[in-house]
Amino acid sequence: MNLVKIRQILFDEMYEKVQWSGEKSGKYYHGKRVAKLALTLKKNILPNDGDSHDDIITVAGWFHDVMNGTDGHALAGAERTKILLSEHCSEYEMQEIYDIIYRHDDRHSDRNSFSVYAKIQQDADHLDHFGAHDIWARFVTLSLNSRTIAEVIEYVKEWQKSVGTRFEEELNFDISKKIHREKAEFFHSFAERFITEGTGKIWNKDIIFD
Repeated sequence: MNLVKIRQILFDEMYEKVQWSGEKSGKYYHGKRVAKLALTLKKNILPNDGDSHDDIITVAGWFHDVMNGTDGHALAGAERTKILLSEHCSEYEMQEIYDIIYRHDDRHSDRNSFSVYAKIQQDADHLDHFGAHDIWARFVTLSLNSRTIAEVIEYVKEWQKSVGTRFEEELNFDISKKIHREKAEFFHSFAERFITEGTGKIWNKDIIFD
């Protein structure tokens, strides 16, 4: 595959799309991050795999949300990617890319039947939807909706309640769960400090005033 040409197709197809948060090109950059995350996870999960499937994983990561915002976006995205890349991939490459995109949002079927590469993609996608970038995206949306600091604090308190094991249970690999737990710890620490300072208090005051 010629990744330079395929990357241009990705740019033309997705760059101007606006994400739910109001972030221009949100899904374009999300796809690029997911591709990198998936390759990083693969090195840990399949250390003896060499560069097998690297281009396939990269392209599937780039395009997995190409139809995000439509009903059944995973299937629609797989079909759209097949149309866009039909002249740039072999039949085998296209089949693998199609399968990864088609399965990336399916967390309720028996995942034992999924390829290891599809499961890696699922985890990379999940992990990119949570963490520092997620905090930024949500705060952008809150700002665009002109929320007051008091309203944002209440939002963060409710948000805290949802951050726990639910998403971790949807991950496929131990390394992914470890990364998720570290992200959750960061979020809870950030949330507590935001609530504290947002109400006029001092974080770690006992240490500071000791």
